[in-house]
Parts: sequence; C-alpha cells; structure tokens
Amino acid sequence: MAGSRTPVNWLRAFEVAARHLSLSAAAQELSVTTAAVSQQVRLLEQRLGVPLFVRHSRGLRLTRAGEALVPACRDSFGRLDAALEELFGRRSKDTLVVRVALGFARQWLFNELASFSLQQPDIRVRVVASVWAGQPLDSSIDVDIRIASAAIAGLESHQLTRDDIFPVCSSRLRARLRHPADLCSQPLLGTIGFAQGWREWFHAAKVKDTILPARLEFDSMRLALETAALGHGIALARTSYAEDLLRSRQLRRLFDVRLVATDNLYLALARGTPADAPAAVFRDWLLKAAT
Repeated sequence: MAGSRTPVNWLRAFEVAARHLSLSAAAQELSVTTAAVSQQVRLLEQRLGVPLFVRHSRGLRLTRAGEALVPACRDSFGRLDAALEELFGRRSKDTLVVRVALGFARQWLFNELASFSLQQPDIRVRVVASVWAGQPLDSSIDVDIRIASAAIAGLESHQLTRDDIFPVCSSRLRARLRHPADLCSQPLLGTIGFAQGWREWFHAAKVKDTILPARLEFDSMRLALETAALGHGIALARTSYAEDLLRSRQLRRLFDVRLVATDNLYLALARGTPADAPAAVFRDWLLKAAT
C-alpha cells in the first residue's frame, strides 16, 4: 500500500458495484462498459491484496473485506458530493452571488451588507472575493465589482469610485521622510493589476533618475496596505481601499503628490436583468448606498 494513492475511480467503481451487487448495473450508472468496471474492481482487489466480491452467475456478493470497505467509501463520497454541492451546486433563484475586489469588500462592502440583508431578507447573498481584474462574468456570478478603466463592454456597468492614488506608511516611517526622493531609500510595496504604479507617481513627483529598489509585490492592494501599516514599507494607496486604515491612523499619507486613477471600481451585471431580479435589487441598493 506504500507509494502512490489508490485511484479514486477504482473506489467509485467498487462502491457503485457494491450498491447494486451487479457489474452491469454499475457500468450503466457510471456510463462505462461492464468490462471497465470489472477491471477497476480487480485492480483495487490486487492493490488491497484481498477479494472484495464473490462472483457468481446471478451477480455479486460482498466478502467480509468488501463489507468493511463499503461504509468508508460511501462516507467519503458522500462528504465529497456534499462539499461540491455547497461550493458549486445549483443556486435557487433567490440566491445572489456577488464577486468583489477584496480591498473594496473589506473597506466598504462588508460594513454595508448587513443593511441589505435587513432590507431584503428573502435574498441569500454569497460573496466571492476577486483578486485579479478582468475575470469574465459567467452564469455563476450575478454581480461583479471590479477594476476597469471604462464602462465594461457587453455588460450593464456603473462607476462606483473616483480614486486618488498616493503613498502611505506607518507613523514611525513617516517621521523620517521629508521629500518624495526619500522614498528611493525605502522598501516600496507594489500591487500588480492596476494601470498606475510607482513609476507614474515618481514622475508626477518630479523625482528624476529614479532607480527603484527591490520591493515586495502583492496581488491584492489590501495586503500591501496592511503590510505598510505594520511598518514594513511604503505602499501606494487608493482612496476606496484605504479610508478605514487612514481614519484609524494605522496609515499616514505622505506628501501632497497624488495621481487621479485612470481605472476605478465598476459594478457590472448582465444587460436586460429584470428589475425584480436579486442582481437588479442589489444594484439599486448599492448605487444608492454608495452616493
């Protein structure tokens, strides 16, 4: 039994055959040939070193070893099927799946969702965190809150933010920094996936001949901001991602140089969504709450 794991298809073939006590019935359920089921069961028996069935003209009978294995297989496959149903199963028409950029979710949306649930108790909301911009909107997602540089082609979309971009750091680091050029000696924290970054900010700050030091990069701005709050570097913040950390003074703004973001958060949903659909109800609530 040492070495590679037992193939799941062998165990599934055994479990179905044990349930029907018939290789042909198992083959029909699994949409394979009877010979394929028979081979998978025999390979499992060879691996375990014991027979699992007694084969006779009228079908199959489980051996003691087979009877002992059946509950473990059924329990395992039952738990796996339940997990798959929970994660990817069919949604009822009143379940709303919202995919949202992680930073915006933690900064604003999570604080407001409770009020939506109170107003719409019949709508079950499932929130899916999104890290990467540009993921397609498919049938598994009803509402998408994503970074984009303009209205999203093919979708109904609404701009939610008009961000400024500016450097931030902890209070301890801020006391040492007097001029934008001072940042060149500090660890800079970058966030991938946005249109503007440190190079554009240094250009706006008129810091010439900038050689960027080695820096940490993150696929989530929120992670970069929280790392900066711990005192481990300077991050470029966006208004809609950093307000709570600035308000609590975990982060401090640096200098007066700001960029106007060329990409912002947009709410997107399928065109022609009925006005009473959960996605449209959520759209109307969010646009009102965000004003």
